[in-house]
Amino acid sequence: MSITGNWGRDLHFKTQNIAIFVENRINLTSKLAISPGFRIESGESKMSGIISYYDPEKLPNVIPHRFPLFGLNADYQLSKNQNLYAGFSQAYRPVIFKDIIPASIYEKSSDNLKDANGYNFEAGYKGNFEKLRVEFTYFQLLYKNRLGTLAQTDAKGNFQILRTNIGDSFTNGLEMFVEYYTRINDKANFSIFSSTSLMQAKYLKAEIRSGEKNISIEGNFVESTPQVISRNGATFRYRKVSLTSLFSYTAKSFADALNTVQPSANGSVGLVPAYGILDFNATYRISSNLLLKLNLNNATNKQYFTKRPQFYPGPGIWASDGRSVNLTVSTRF
Repeated sequence: MSITGNWGRDLHFKTQNIAIFVENRINLTSKLAISPGFRIESGESKMSGIISYYDPEKLPNVIPHRFPLFGLNADYQLSKNQNLYAGFSQAYRPVIFKDIIPASIYEKSSDNLKDANGYNFEAGYKGNFEKLRVEFTYFQLLYKNRLGTLAQTDAKGNFQILRTNIGDSFTNGLEMFVEYYTRINDKANFSIFSSTSLMQAKYLKAEIRSGEKNISIEGNFVESTPQVISRNGATFRYRKVSLTSLFSYTAKSFADALNTVQPSANGSVGLVPAYGILDFNATYRISSNLLLKLNLNNATNKQYFTKRPQFYPGPGIWASDGRSVNLTVSTRF
């Protein structure tokens, strides 16, 4: 059976890739070890077919992906329960199908799209003591050749949206985890913890389209990246009963690279306000094979949202769940 028709798009997108990875741990001393790694990515993505509003000479489009990626980790044992660590690794994000397909006749994809690439670096300390566990990690993330849209005019002077590389971004961050545990008596114990991330993600030299103009966003905050994310909780255990409270806080963030504060008419851009959520959890072990759990999520019935999507299922905010209660009985045989 054959199907015929004048389709606006009739495309084939094929990708092939081969990777070779080598890593080895080397103990330089009884306390110091390093783990160098190397990875070679080699492949290509090939698009063929027709797009009714696209220049036929642009198809087929072949995008090669060839990257040597290096990494190095190190670990130094300060004592039996303390160590320092550090790591560096390169990474990349290949140009994908949606990056090279114009969404409409008013868009054009750059003929010189580059794969995004960069690196991740981290260094930290970890300690595990009788009543206290701590870990502190500093990290950096460089993201080069980020993809976006710019405004331009075609050969006839008509306005056009260009899908291309818009610039770079850089993130500094600190992750902290602290947990304190104490035994009250033979039947009861108590623990409290805090897990917090501090991040500052900003654009370096970059610009992006705003209407029919291109605006520099150098120094702007990267969208959907709150500067503080914190999870804090406490647990009390008595024989077969466990009670836990958890408070989760997420700082404000921007929905777009222009750092728009006032929401747009359709709600797709604008500030995403900070929010805090309080949850409670209780468990009771009836027997070795039967467990009863009670969860109270968003106990204060906080109204909040986490992002402003621009696409499916439509632009605007996605309201999160209000207060909910669920009871679970689990068993094993």
